[in-house]
Amino acid sequence: MKPLLLLTTLIGVQFASAGEADFELDRKAILSMAGNFAVNFQFKETVSLTAGYEFHEPYEENAHEHVELVEDTGNTITLQHLLVINEGGPKPVIIKHWAQIWKYEDPIVLDFQGDRTWKSVHLSADEVKGTWTQYVTSVDDSPRYKAAGKWVHEGNYSAWTSMPSTRPLPRREYSKRKDYDLIAAVNHHIITPDGWVHTQENRKVVHRDGRNESLCLEIGKNTYRRVTDDEVDFQAAIQFWNEQKDFWAKVRHAWVGIIDNASGPIHCEQWVDQKRLREVIAELQKEADVPTEKVAKAIGSFVKTGE
Repeated sequence: MKPLLLLTTLIGVQFASAGEADFELDRKAILSMAGNFAVNFQFKETVSLTAGYEFHEPYEENAHEHVELVEDTGNTITLQHLLVINEGGPKPVIIKHWAQIWKYEDPIVLDFQGDRTWKSVHLSADEVKGTWTQYVTSVDDSPRYKAAGKWVHEGNYSAWTSMPSTRPLPRREYSKRKDYDLIAAVNHHIITPDGWVHTQENRKVVHRDGRNESLCLEIGKNTYRRVTDDEVDFQAAIQFWNEQKDFWAKVRHAWVGIIDNASGPIHCEQWVDQKRLREVIAELQKEADVPTEKVAKAIGSFVKTGE
């Protein structure tokens, strides 16, 4: 082999090895977010962007969550969050919370438009190289947001930073506030020695009647500290998920299929035949081994896609 050709080949092998090493470090970081956690949620408005705007009270809440690894295909990793609420009864109350679906070099992200509508955005091959999308769901697995970003690993530092994305109002505010329509955000997931931290740089945006104005900036910090069963009993959450995981896999894959195959905006109706989506899903869940096609059809009845 000629010297120049040999050198070129060796350089190519080194780049390939480095890429594979980064990929495995990315996967390790994502997988480390599974487990049992004490969680502290904090949000605080920091900068007013509209004359006369008055900051709302900071938000803080504590909780316990079991984060279950429900799918790992190599390039796709799905984590389901389950709230564990102890109310003094014989068993804790378990609530299916949000899920995060990570996908490597995924060309599709979502841009929330307001009015329960998301625009499917296709990224170029150069834009997606080395990135992971994080698709975050609501409790019924309908979309909240999906953004692409890259992991960085330097010594003991591992963190993922998203590209800017838009999303609906958070659960803590959507039933209380009507003065803004969406959040423009940048997310960071940072791995720590005892868990992980999700930080957010949020901008609250009025997007209606031809207006596109920002009310304020907000910072968020959600801290996940790993705990043991000696501190909190998470077995009820594990049992809850084992009993329901097959059904929710059908719901999750139906939504992923809708997003991946949408040719235009995705609009989610709030009501169909005087029922909300969560009511329809609850009815389907009562059926023994409900067919996948029936689940997909029921969810699809709430969705309008295309221009």
